[in-house]
Amino acid sequence: MKLIVFDIDGTLTKTNDVDTECFVQAFKDVFEITQINTNWSTYGHTTDSGITLQIFHEQFERAPSQEELSKLQDCFVELLNQRYSTNPDMFAKIPAASVILHKISSLPDWKIALATGGWRLSALMKLQAAGLDVTQFPIATADDSYSREVIVTTAIKAAQKAYNQQEFEKIVCVGDGIWDVLTAIQLQLPFVGATDFLDIEAFFEALNTATVPKPHKPEEVQKNSLPPSYFETLYTTNPDPWQFETSEYEAKKYTNTINALAKPRYQSALEIGGSIGILTEKLAPYCDSLLSVEVSKIAQKQARTRCKKLSQVRFELMRIPEQFPQETFDLVLISEVGYYWCRKDLQKSQTLILKNLAKGGHLLLVHWTEYARDYPLNGNEVHDSFLELAPTQLKHLKSQREQQYRLDLFERV
Repeated sequence: MKLIVFDIDGTLTKTNDVDTECFVQAFKDVFEITQINTNWSTYGHTTDSGITLQIFHEQFERAPSQEELSKLQDCFVELLNQRYSTNPDMFAKIPAASVILHKISSLPDWKIALATGGWRLSALMKLQAAGLDVTQFPIATADDSYSREVIVTTAIKAAQKAYNQQEFEKIVCVGDGIWDVLTAIQLQLPFVGATDFLDIEAFFEALNTATVPKPHKPEEVQKNSLPPSYFETLYTTNPDPWQFETSEYEAKKYTNTINALAKPRYQSALEIGGSIGILTEKLAPYCDSLLSVEVSKIAQKQARTRCKKLSQVRFELMRIPEQFPQETFDLVLISEVGYYWCRKDLQKSQTLILKNLAKGGHLLLVHWTEYARDYPLNGNEVHDSFLELAPTQLKHLKSQREQQYRLDLFERV
């Protein structure tokens, strides 16, 4: 048995425009927020919950309360209903959407699930307004997660339960937005782009031949460094979003990172992107002084607690390259943060690092090298960029490549 995971807005219903209009208006009506970036692809997670979290951190430097979320959702749905009463054409179904859903439902070898970045109440309202009956299909929404990857995975699990399938022979994502494509790439699922379903034979041919899209990122992702609000959103929903504390992979990487240090002790070290302080705590015994900088208040609060007995460790909230410590260091550690910079900010950061790294001082880079849809760069691009500075400004001392990450150690010339 095979599974099709349909997006909703723009895929089954022509509701992208009215959705944006009412979503923005709801923020204005409930919170008096009038300036909202509606280029959704620039957000870390293009879901109602993910966008809301990021907007709140940008506007108020905190997460919304459950009461505030409920007010926003209620206002959003009310606005949608008002727009439907005055202009029902804004809630039209995609051509032949009901036909294709009915056709697939009649087939023994294909099943349907729905996965949307919208909240459940608004999603169901738009489907009903468009005249699409989807009550028999499992659905996952932004109520389940701020992450599209988790939403799609949740829809698949719901489909396995609903259709009594331990595994599906094939799973195909169907959507219309760039975020749908990027989610399919991240999950390594075949993808079919659809703007209508008028040619049923062509659609089924596309389903049967669908493949995983080639990894790529839109220009908006590549040219913008990830903002502090992106990380506050993650740490709001999970105190350890990358499993730094529990992952066996991370534990081995930490061991290799410490083993890569070329000196038994450093006088003054800088850790860029200390997160919750796991690596900070492991690095501290090798340093007379260690400054750990981080953009997330939530993460650094954990790090401060973890390292409170380590008198040589200092913490500062700092967004590099906009800010940089006015100190000289004999060790700079950049572990799993370089790919959050866009190319321009990476180059600015390199200039500042070189300026503040003492002659003979060490620069240690450690980065995951696989695809991440929302990161401007990947680990290889970060390391290769520093390699371009050798041998005139940096001397390359060590390189270690593992299946999922790489490590490079440099010395300031």
